[in-house]
Amino acid sequence: MDTQYSEKSVEAFLTFYVHHFKDDDLEIISQYDLDHHVTELNAFINNDRSFRMKDIVPILVCKHNEIISLLLEDLVNNAQLDMNQLDTPQAWENWYREEKGKIKEPER
Repeated sequence: MDTQYSEKSVEAFLTFYVHHFKDDDLEIISQYDLDHHVTELNAFINNDRSFRMKDIVPILVCKHNEIISLLLEDLVNNAQLDMNQLDTPQAWENWYREEKGKIKEPER
């Protein structure tokens, strides 16, 4: 399946993603990523430190569009997301906080 997402939605996702990458907080994304696309994106970001984080989003879009599309497809299918509603980094943050809120802390 070759699904195309709007440029705005992809950039919103990547802005959100890079923020959580820097905070080492991609667990929720990873749980829906059945094909390990997160690992591929993280490897690129980690291996090419010549890019400043603020400049990385357009580079990711240009060089890794296929991986990003596949990751988004996994998220849409496995987390039942509506990409039309996730067109800002804040919308992604709201979704992420909601998903984290569903996680129950282990009893001690």
